[in-house]
Amino acid sequence: MPALLVSLAATAQQTSVAQGDSHAASPASHFDGNSWWAHVKFLADDSLEGRNTGSEGLRKAQAYAVEQFQKAGLEPAGVNGFYQPVHFNQFQVDESKSSLALVSKGKAEPLSFADDAFLNSRSTRATVYLQAPLVFIGYGLKIPEKNLDELAGLNLNGKVVVYLAGSPADIPTALASHYQTAGERWKSLHAAGVLGVVTIFNPASMDIPWSRISANGNEPSMDLAGSEFEETPGQQIGVAFNPASAEKLFAGSGHTFAEIAALGKDRKPLPHFPLAVSLSTQAAIQTTPIESANIVAKLLGSDPTLKNEYVVLSALPSTATAFTTERWTTAPAARWFSTWL
Repeated sequence: MPALLVSLAATAQQTSVAQGDSHAASPASHFDGNSWWAHVKFLADDSLEGRNTGSEGLRKAQAYAVEQFQKAGLEPAGVNGFYQPVHFNQFQVDESKSSLALVSKGKAEPLSFADDAFLNSRSTRATVYLQAPLVFIGYGLKIPEKNLDELAGLNLNGKVVVYLAGSPADIPTALASHYQTAGERWKSLHAAGVLGVVTIFNPASMDIPWSRISANGNEPSMDLAGSEFEETPGQQIGVAFNPASAEKLFAGSGHTFAEIAALGKDRKPLPHFPLAVSLSTQAAIQTTPIESANIVAKLLGSDPTLKNEYVVLSALPSTATAFTTERWTTAPAARWFSTWL
């Protein structure tokens, strides 16, 4: 039998690795439901505070996993025993020191983070002051496979672009999904000299109301530490915009958001044009280094030929936060992890 590698990820994805042994064919005696439920109760307990990445609650869950691995006879396969350190950076917008405003003819109209728009920490990664013209770029897509280039003919250098979330109906779903990812979209925008992005949620496809989206808008984001992991290098700001407030963007442009939304509802091609307003942004970003760990174990294989080949099992003991409104996420993650244990 090949080796089994079991890994528990340091983030919301944790992996465990174990290697199969000669007893693998026999069902384990503890698979009686009772031990499984005991794992669930421990991992979903309020004392673990949601097991968020880098938190004390997650460290307790990791220590519990190590204890279970040891009881199961698994060998450590991490850098430090069962632990494999992983470094992250956490980013959060300090809204008390940040602002958004639309500027027209020298007059600034402040935008409300709750009602109009908010800065997205996934694409606003450094403190910055920026005032730049706005250009509407339709769906904001460049898809060579379908000869679609919504940036063609537009001067975007030094501008902030505005686009409606979605894609034209004639673009296959898989292809559209690929080019709508932040990294793929940014490649084309960055090459054109774009400074930042404003995304208008498409009212025809909003599954979650703006009130809930904006309520979670200031949640921190987290990525692996290191510039090589940046999805949108060079992007200065990313803004999420409420479609109910989007007419403010189109004032004086000769177009209305009602016109754009009607086309977007049927996924029809959209026009592209400069907007008559510019965006003034003050973004204050708090960056916090966080260390977590993967938990890695192995069960050596018994087959002399296959024992150096690994079958990988993974699970995630981490989840969201300790907030009551998000506690529903804790138990499902605990159930999945407990099933693996």
